[in-house]
Amino acid sequence: MSAPETLIRPLPEAFRASLRLVVASVSLVTARDAAGGWHGMAVTSAGSLSMEPPSMLVAVNRSASIHPVIAASGAFTLNLIGETHAGLLDRFSRSELRDQRFTPGDWIDAAGPILKGALCAHVCQVAEAHDFGTHTVFFGKVTQVVLPDPIAQTAAPILWLNGKRASVTAHSNP
Repeated sequence: MSAPETLIRPLPEAFRASLRLVVASVSLVTARDAAGGWHGMAVTSAGSLSMEPPSMLVAVNRSASIHPVIAASGAFTLNLIGETHAGLLDRFSRSELRDQRFTPGDWIDAAGPILKGALCAHVCQVAEAHDFGTHTVFFGKVTQVVLPDPIAQTAAPILWLNGKRASVTAHSNP
């Protein structure tokens, strides 16, 4: 079997193509504005930052509608979603569906709305924010962690790979 041909592409095209090969979990980042309105979007740009202090980060495009809400409120929530919430992915990814994102009864009011039944939720206060390129990286100190009861050890998060949902099967250790 021969190796695939190596192509040299322009950097923007090659970089975009390379990121499609990176598997990432999907979270719904949510925030509440000064009037109490809820905002949210699906992201793959969230992750853990530090255990001490407990902290998370999320990179948000400055053109995203949630960006000024997080910047002004100084708070956000990261809701890690699983396959049971696959229907939310479309609503939180498409701006024309913005008014359909928060179904009554499915959310708990917090600094950023918490999705009932999420695999976990991290409620964060913004500790720092740094602009880089098109995005702002918000560093959040975790003030609350919400886990299901009992903790779903076998629950699988929604993953994103090559522009679409992917899945993973957990294997037990030998």
